Amino acid sequence: MSEDGQEKIPPPIQRQMTAAPDAAMHLLLHVKETGPAQRAAIVSAGFEVRHQTSIVPCYAVSGPGRGLQALTNEAWLVKVEEDGAVETM
Repeated sequence: MSEDGQEKIPPPIQRQMTAAPDAAMHLLLHVKETGPAQRAAIVSAGFEVRHQTSIVPCYAVSGPGRGLQALTNEAWLVKVEEDGAVETM
């Protein structure tokens, strides 16, 4: 993975994708902009797009960790974080 890619993916997610590259991961891909090219690259990397937002450009995806490495050098990918439940007060 490139130096740039390492900055986009937090160490816990990097460890998870290295330890179990075929395990399903639920991730949020923060992007510079959403569009057909980004969606096609995400699907091509083996992910299912579960949700897409435009106000805050982001894709909620599920798929094998090994696919994430294919996206790390994409200029439109800003950062990756684990998708999960959000609690409010």
